[in-house]
Amino acid sequence: MSVITIEGRLGAGGPDLGRIVAKELGLDFIDRLMLADIAKRVGSTMNALSDQERRVPTLANRFAQSIQRMLHRSAVAGMGGDPYFGPGIEHLLARPYTDMEEPPHTSAEEIDEQHFIDTASEVIKDLAEIGNVVLLGRGGAAILHDSISVLRVGVIAKLEDRAARVQQQMRLKSVEEAKLTIEHADLAQHRYFERAFESSPIDPF
Repeated sequence: MSVITIEGRLGAGGPDLGRIVAKELGLDFIDRLMLADIAKRVGSTMNALSDQERRVPTLANRFAQSIQRMLHRSAVAGMGGDPYFGPGIEHLLARPYTDMEEPPHTSAEEIDEQHFIDTASEVIKDLAEIGNVVLLGRGGAAILHDSISVLRVGVIAKLEDRAARVQQQMRLKSVEEAKLTIEHADLAQHRYFERAFESSPIDPF
């Protein structure tokens, strides 16, 4: 089953590339918002998920059901599937890197950050096991670096091109404002990757 991870800097075009690749290859496209929705639904019971699936057969529901079954099989087999989902997980996984820019200063912040890293890693591993997905961001390449069946793609672009894209997408007043936004986002993403994976977002894996 096909698994492609895409990682890139803000404005480099990763989301656009991911959607195009997914469409051309007939794969499902998963970004941070879809990841959060899936995690939220995995926290429901199987009966609730079945009811949701009958009412609204969404992509998030389908993946949530598959992950829930995997966790159930792990528990039955004595592997002790980790119940890493809970209330508010959708907000945790949906957070952009800029919300986690500063290193944690208290033990509570450290626990929250580690919870985010652990949860994102587990969901991405489960989605990769299901397969046929294009995973955007969240360190997918680093998390799945040991898997020989995963194609890891890094997206880069010139600063001028990134700034033009960010200015248009965010409706900013000037290119300079876009460049400042990019600088802030790059720093936040770099700090997160250092803490989570001891690497850089553009390191080869």
